[in-house]
Amino acid sequence: MPKFGYSMAVVLALAAPAWASYPPPVVSDGYPGAVGYAMPPDMLPPIGGFPTGPMVPPTPRWYGPPSASLPSPVWDPSVLAADPCGFAFDPCFPNQRGGAPRTQYEHWVRGDWLYWNFRNTPVPAMIATGDPNLANPAVPGGGNVTALGAGARDLGAFNGARVTFGRWFDEDGELGAELSGFIFGREGSATFFTDATTPVVAAPVIGANGVAAVYNFAIPGAFTGGLGIRTATQLFGAEANLLHRWRGDGRVSVDGLFGYRYLQLNERVELLGRSLATGEMGTFNGAVLPQGVTVLTTDAFRGRTEFHGAQIGARVEMRYDWFTATAFGKTGAGVNLQVLRVGGNTQATGFGVTQIANGGVRALVSNSGRDTNTEFSMINETGLELGFQVTRKVSLRVGYNVLFWSELQRPGNVIDPVVNFAQVPIDPTFNPAARGRPVNALRSSDFLAHGLVVGVVLDY
Repeated sequence: MPKFGYSMAVVLALAAPAWASYPPPVVSDGYPGAVGYAMPPDMLPPIGGFPTGPMVPPTPRWYGPPSASLPSPVWDPSVLAADPCGFAFDPCFPNQRGGAPRTQYEHWVRGDWLYWNFRNTPVPAMIATGDPNLANPAVPGGGNVTALGAGARDLGAFNGARVTFGRWFDEDGELGAELSGFIFGREGSATFFTDATTPVVAAPVIGANGVAAVYNFAIPGAFTGGLGIRTATQLFGAEANLLHRWRGDGRVSVDGLFGYRYLQLNERVELLGRSLATGEMGTFNGAVLPQGVTVLTTDAFRGRTEFHGAQIGARVEMRYDWFTATAFGKTGAGVNLQVLRVGGNTQATGFGVTQIANGGVRALVSNSGRDTNTEFSMINETGLELGFQVTRKVSLRVGYNVLFWSELQRPGNVIDPVVNFAQVPIDPTFNPAARGRPVNALRSSDFLAHGLVVGVVLDY
């Protein structure tokens, strides 16, 4: 019996250190279980029994051993309560806090609807009227002339679309890239003046000898018909930029950009005429036309300007809860490649026969064809917008953009008012070999586009 007692004492003496070094069990939900754990110091009852007053539940803390399956050795709700970005939907992007990377997401895609206005198209005085009861109706300088359809033409609002793709190549925002392109639909205006509302409709010109004259398309007792001016404009472009994030802390981000910019503006101004001889005989190609022959004239001036250049800019975004405010500015310098195409024709149709001659009234043999020019140009674009974070990765944006572009070729600025009468197919002195005026003198002007932007951004 004494031997058994001595043996148990030895076993207990050897087992006590080993039992004390064995770690408590870890449960799968990340919180201490009720079995096998020592009570934390702030949860032990005081010496002498439990207190008699009301018990205040202690702040829950995790005192278990470290484990790879646990997110943190400390689980303290007070820490989350002090973090304004720690709720379920986190607009501050928690991966940006505490020295984390400055970029929010690696990729982004954006689609925008554009509703913009463009600077009006200049149109010279190509149509005139006058009192048919007075002398020299519609003749320039005769005191009986009123210009029709001249001046800047309001093009109205343009609808367009823009798509942007971007990505960061590293988490610190040292380098990223963004590609963007936009296009507007072709819009314009058309204004026609006919004898139904205006008794006299004529195309006024200044002869090469300095004498003013008109080509009548509607005048009582001689011709019925009219003239019209039609314009069209389209703008599109693209850009590719390298990005660098100077600052990004989840609430304010500042990005710098540098890249290549391309813009193209296509414009057209046309003078369209139609006349039918009802009394006085008309002429075509130097020959007298019988009554009943319809004459159609077309004068078309088409301009295209392409900008190729480098740009630099910055973008600042501020975030508060679900809302964002963004401002950006870009400036660029490069070259404008200007192209002007001019062409005209006159068509006489009657008695089943149609004849066509080169040249209209303002677009004649001497100025028809293609002319090019190169000019140094600058662009500036700026914008402001507000955003709302719909989900963690999707946001809506609405803003206003302004684009300024210098040294463009707009076709309405190059139409020569001086004409050699002998080049006009409907002039009695028509001579196919005649040359001289009009000529194309390319003149540059500035362009402004501005309007509303509504977009959707997807970050991923």
